[in-house]
Amino acid sequence: MTIPFFRYPNLVKVCSILIVFALLLSSVQTNRAQAEPAVLNKLTTVLQQELTAVNQLIWSDATNQRVRVIVQTNGLVSTTLLTLVNLLGGNVVRRFSSINGMLVEMPKNNLLTLAANPTVERISADHLAIRTASHLEATTGADKTRTQGFLGSFNGLDGSGIGIAVLDSGIMASHNDFDNALGLSRVTGSVDTVSSNSRLALFENLLNLPLLSGLFGNSDSYGHGSHVAGVAAGRSQANGSGRGFMGVAPNANLIDVRVLDGYGIGQVSDVIAGIDWVMANRGLRNIKVMNLSLAAPSTESYVTDPLCRAVRRAVAAGITVVVSAGNFGLTENGLERYGSIAAPANDPTVITVGSANTRQSDGRDDDAVNHFSSRGPTRSHALAADGQTQYDHLLKPDLVAPGNRIVAAESRNNYLATHHPSLHESGSGSNAFMELSGTSVAAPVVSGAVALLLQKNPGLTPPLIKAILQYTAQQLPNANISQQGAGLLNIEGAVRLAGALRTDIASSVNSGRLQVGNSLMRAGTSFPVQTSTLAGQTFNWGRYIFAGGSHVLAGAELFRRYQAIYHPALVWVRNRVTLNENPVADTSLISAGVINADALGHPYSVFTSGTALSNGVAMGQGLTLAEGIVISEGLTLAEGLTLAEGLTLAEGLTLAEGLTLAEGLTLAEGLTLAEGLTLAEAYALGEQ
Repeated sequence: MTIPFFRYPNLVKVCSILIVFALLLSSVQTNRAQAEPAVLNKLTTVLQQELTAVNQLIWSDATNQRVRVIVQTNGLVSTTLLTLVNLLGGNVVRRFSSINGMLVEMPKNNLLTLAANPTVERISADHLAIRTASHLEATTGADKTRTQGFLGSFNGLDGSGIGIAVLDSGIMASHNDFDNALGLSRVTGSVDTVSSNSRLALFENLLNLPLLSGLFGNSDSYGHGSHVAGVAAGRSQANGSGRGFMGVAPNANLIDVRVLDGYGIGQVSDVIAGIDWVMANRGLRNIKVMNLSLAAPSTESYVTDPLCRAVRRAVAAGITVVVSAGNFGLTENGLERYGSIAAPANDPTVITVGSANTRQSDGRDDDAVNHFSSRGPTRSHALAADGQTQYDHLLKPDLVAPGNRIVAAESRNNYLATHHPSLHESGSGSNAFMELSGTSVAAPVVSGAVALLLQKNPGLTPPLIKAILQYTAQQLPNANISQQGAGLLNIEGAVRLAGALRTDIASSVNSGRLQVGNSLMRAGTSFPVQTSTLAGQTFNWGRYIFAGGSHVLAGAELFRRYQAIYHPALVWVRNRVTLNENPVADTSLISAGVINADALGHPYSVFTSGTALSNGVAMGQGLTLAEGIVISEGLTLAEGLTLAEGLTLAEGLTLAEGLTLAEGLTLAEGLTLAEGLTLAEAYALGEQ
């Protein structure tokens, strides 16, 4: 006799549960030997290697055979997938909003079973994320944008009203450097995403590191975050005996997002959680700029890397993201290392900043790229269907800024100054200052500059801001575009160019009112003179930009007319265009009259001299586009790499969970990072 299910609802429920469990368990016996290549390739390379290895890493517990991974999904995380995680002995540590995914801790031998679920797109290790660690006003041209006013106020551009989120080791909010003219703190918001990371604490305990006072909360017991915040927006007035250590945007608001602990260490998941918070609070805090002076391994393509995806989502939301390039420009043998850009600096949408040495002089004729500063092109990669490695090979950094021996705020009793007393510059308590070097320091210089541009013209979009900074940059002699990007930051020129443009660009882009070729010039203005004079020295602008990291475009028409690449959610890399991560075809990208300068890179490709490229544009070389560019045509920078003798090319940057906090103290095996915080980077290379 057939029993109608509708008469026994509990039986229906039980059967449904059994069916779901049967489906979930259908692949529990999956192992690496049996796994389909498509399933195995959902795991990053290091995760695939860890399936048969026994390593004690920050994300891999060798004793308990468990791993901590970031699971990215096709669409929102489903209830069925959550059930599967629990069934496989895992637990969800954290859910994300800036990416579709979650942080999961689970048995290593069940990874492939989880990957076999069709809703799982990618699984990545939860790598370490670490810090990469006035004179500034004069050498960058910030002093040209303002004058000193009454009682410590400013006349001109000082970043007023702009929120800069600093994702770092915290900010000492009570430091005098972060006061406004009334003596009130400009640190207007704070959050801590790292203190709850029990795995990080366990890892540091295994390394016998002592418990630090002030580890919890936002007091910045490490010292890096306060220094970074001071470079971007410190307010140190000059006095009778000195010129002060004024930051670039001394009246901008600071938002303290603590993603690194008292040793300057966090994990990728902590950083993504910080980005989630920034995006959720950007309206309330008017967060327009996000600074990440930190680095994580770039072992997978920017397309799937979870940290890259998170920063792309932030850019698409209208936040200008500034990232340090990394300090991996030299090998242990002192050879120049190309392809050493870390994540998320390898993402095409962020502004990636390398470090320049100013020699402590305001004049720019002696400036040079620091030896430690990471070089492009990016070497993050993916595996093609045929098993071949496909490198992203994008032009980075985007530009360089002062990052050698920069003095800024010193948080009270911080780890860095305590263990390296020579870093201390002057003062004490809430009026102390210290000196650091590295791309970590160069990035907030640019973040402060972005705040000034947005104060001048609030209608700028993040990619338009990047283009302005690149176009107006100064070319450093004897530096190629993989060393200096588009050149040395020039705030004076960038502000003038920003001021010549319409102030409704962002709103018009969002509403769809702007079309490729429409005018961007403000009514009644003309294109500014393409030279700047700083510290008595006059120089030409570079007049070229990188588009999507794979195209070189030039000429004033880039800014006279609207280009589709200024849409914050559009990404153009080679012949691939996406809008909010969705592929777009047959779309007009660039207007007629823009110069295609790709050809000026041959035959040296990414090693082309910046000066030669700029001079070629000035002399009318390159192809002036008559019909613009649509995606069906495309442009691609030369794919070849010609390595000169004595140069090395990194095969993707693997930090191997190792870093040096102080001389003689190495946390783990692997690459010694020395992120601009040890004396070796500031002095041993002779970069004084």
